[in-house]
Amino acid sequence: MINSIDDLNAIKDMNALSFVYFKNDKCSVCDSLMPQIQKLINNWGEQFYIVDCFANPDIAAQNLVMSVPALKVFYAGQEVISMIRFVDLAKLQAEYERIKNLID
Repeated sequence: MINSIDDLNAIKDMNALSFVYFKNDKCSVCDSLMPQIQKLINNWGEQFYIVDCFANPDIAAQNLVMSVPALKVFYAGQEVISMIRFVDLAKLQAEYERIKNLID
């Protein structure tokens, strides 16, 4: 769980793919989608982080997340994938493979 902008900035600067999932506790779609995304990312062996937008609106605003669910992927300080409101798992798989090929 990410609780500060400094924590998120440190995660963004890592030289590994970092998946950051933005949600809030009042969103049933967020709650049902999160385990599916988490399982996919764990199978890939990548890092998965969560931001509660209700508890940390400043982090959400800094990352232009105005609705949830949202998934952003960072590599070496750069945002490489952004899915806001609609997180398509098939598209996420394709984007991940494309990015992974570029990195490797």
